[in-house]
Amino acid sequence: MWLGIEQFLQDLRFGIRNLVKTPAFAAIAVGSLALGIGASTAMYSVIYAVILDPFPYKDVDRLMSIKLSEPDRPGYRTYYNLDQYVDFAERTSIFEGVTFSTISDVTWTGAGDPQRLRGNHCSMNAFDVMGVPPLVGRVPQASDRVEGAEPVGVLSYRFWQRQFAGDRSVLGRKLQLNGKMRTVIGVMPPRFMWRGPDVYLPTMVHRGEAPEGVRGVHVVGRLKPDVTEARAEADLRPVIEELQRRDPGDFPKKWRVGLLSFKETFPSGLSDALWILFGAVGLLLLIACVNVSNLLLSRAAHRQREIAVRASMGASRSRLVRQLLAESLALAVAGGLLGILIAYGGLQGILAMVPRNTIPDESHVAINMPVLLFTLALSMVSSILFGLAPALHLSGGDLASPLKESARGAGGSLRQRLLRNALVVGEVALSLMLLVGASLMIRTMMALESLDLSMHPNRLLTLRVPLSPQRYPTAARRNAFLRDVLRGVQAVPGVLAVGLNTGMHPLGNWNVTVETGGSTTGDTRRVVLHQANEDYPKTMGITVAEGRFFNEQEIFGQIHVAVVDQAFVERYFPQGNALGNTVRVPRLLSAPANLTDASFQIVGVVKNAPDRIAATDVQPELYIPYTLLGMADRFAVLAQGAPGSLANAVRQQVYAVDREQPVMEVQTLESALEDFIYARPRFNLLLFAVFAGIGLLLALFGIYGVISNGVAQRTQEIGIRMALGAGWAQIIGMVLASGVRLVGLGILIGLGGSLASARFVASQVSRVSPLDPSSFAAVSALLMVAGLFACFWPARRAARVDPASVLRQG
Repeated sequence: MWLGIEQFLQDLRFGIRNLVKTPAFAAIAVGSLALGIGASTAMYSVIYAVILDPFPYKDVDRLMSIKLSEPDRPGYRTYYNLDQYVDFAERTSIFEGVTFSTISDVTWTGAGDPQRLRGNHCSMNAFDVMGVPPLVGRVPQASDRVEGAEPVGVLSYRFWQRQFAGDRSVLGRKLQLNGKMRTVIGVMPPRFMWRGPDVYLPTMVHRGEAPEGVRGVHVVGRLKPDVTEARAEADLRPVIEELQRRDPGDFPKKWRVGLLSFKETFPSGLSDALWILFGAVGLLLLIACVNVSNLLLSRAAHRQREIAVRASMGASRSRLVRQLLAESLALAVAGGLLGILIAYGGLQGILAMVPRNTIPDESHVAINMPVLLFTLALSMVSSILFGLAPALHLSGGDLASPLKESARGAGGSLRQRLLRNALVVGEVALSLMLLVGASLMIRTMMALESLDLSMHPNRLLTLRVPLSPQRYPTAARRNAFLRDVLRGVQAVPGVLAVGLNTGMHPLGNWNVTVETGGSTTGDTRRVVLHQANEDYPKTMGITVAEGRFFNEQEIFGQIHVAVVDQAFVERYFPQGNALGNTVRVPRLLSAPANLTDASFQIVGVVKNAPDRIAATDVQPELYIPYTLLGMADRFAVLAQGAPGSLANAVRQQVYAVDREQPVMEVQTLESALEDFIYARPRFNLLLFAVFAGIGLLLALFGIYGVISNGVAQRTQEIGIRMALGAGWAQIIGMVLASGVRLVGLGILIGLGGSLASARFVASQVSRVSPLDPSSFAAVSALLMVAGLFACFWPARRAARVDPASVLRQG
């Protein structure tokens, strides 16, 4: 073994000395590898932190959600009401502990302007179940769980730093949260961001109660060791059966119950995109390896005599291959080290482009030990990928031919030329696949930005006013507040119209099932439900096509009227007789709406307005008066000029009605579109474009190298042709034709590969087919033109050959 190690080190030292003798070759090869390895390392560091190991919780693979699904329908639920959570906590035996969590609006008052905080109402044992100790202070203990104990709160690290500058004296401070005084007892570590809150609100739970308005909660438990799926299903089934008997309207007739891992429950919104981009960067690394392999083959023409001499002196083929692979390993290690530096800089750029709220708050993206081990492994594999073919080529064949060819100054064997040509074809094919991906992302971005929104995003100010159930427990109280704010904002100078809704075009809204005279209760297709005021269409540029929109009297009279869009009419009233018909929304009969009558008479039809920009189909929409539920909380203000200038005046109108009511998410609709609609496709576009650009550049270097080497080998032939009368244009055409054949074959293979991989990128393409012919045609044309450009310079050099000099040398 020691002899083998010593020989390997000798080979490595010899390989390094050879590379030092050819610094230009080494620099180009190392640079090519560094680009591929660096990009792969940067992407892997994101994938590792976001997908593979995003959570810091103890034994995270044992944290499980209770998943309830219907056999014949997609999707599942992991949310239950508090009474159901109590049953899971008390009656199941497969968990070491069961907790719940929420994403809640929490109002912080008594410390200047009211603030809306993101809260997580959780059970008292939550931190024990998650298995992470606090950074400062403590978490709830037994004395906090007795009846009458003082309410407590735990801060997230991010909120602690932002609001209190990391001051440890915050422990013991009392904060008025949702009207209740809570004592701060602890601060969690930086990566403990369960549900991403500012503050954790440990809450005592009793059946039949909804503390601070909490109803629906996510249930998670820490699974005991060695619990199988069958045992879990057997343990959970009787609990679900009992809950179904007690509350049949909350459970389907047919169901399945099981467990869902924490990673599956809270995946990154970028998971699919990151894997696709990782595949793209893998193509880039392959291009880099092929490029270096081509460089090594080009260099092989000058080393054949050396290898033949070593073989004639007794070196076996395996010994020669090992020597050559040692040189490849030296290149790969150097490329890996430089790649780490490139990855560090590239990672900062990737993180700067990551859309908001798309990766778990707990993720910590960094070049850490697992990532460095990945880079090391990648360097080893790369050395084999790009070094094996040249090594086998150089070490193969007979010994006499290289010596004779070397004596004649031959520029390489036919086998070597064929191998180099094949590698260039592969480079072109891989480059085209990357370019097709980038082209599809460009087309997606263009399609999204060119969509007619019917509104003016640059003139719309949007804001959210979350009304807490403590201050506004009834629909009447909420409606009175909203009415006063609407009137105040409408009176602000520069305001043309004010819209109110539960969501906002084109950012989505509630999705519900409906029943009409022509539909049955089995229709599971969804429609978008808007709870709007009378000026919402004017604010958002929505046009009435038939009938009318509901008016102020109907809104304040809480009349059950509705307006639908043309897509709704096409689905449910294909004969076009929607006006006067009734639509029913069963969901509104249950909490939190609790209407006694969920039927609405259609009084108008509006033109379709884009509600989901990324979707190619138009989802039917239904509008009802906001006063029926009193749950609208999003305002849209149409400004005469720049909407940002109205932000303070609009905020003051809210404070004029309720000084302790927080106002949040104040931004223009244009800004909201950038954050929530355009950010993800732009992220894909930028990274694909960078990878494709580097891949194209490397492929062009490969084409140039092969054609240039071919010209050098055919110099005598070219001189003879020119001596026999061949003109400048003929020589140029001959060289270009050889390049066109290689590029054309690579394009054909790349198109096949792109067609085969189209389904993988389909999830990231919107309003454009993943088989978009214009994208394929444009990329093919671009690559052909670029290939001709790379071929032109060797062709130009060939056309300048002096026939007399060549013939004298021959």
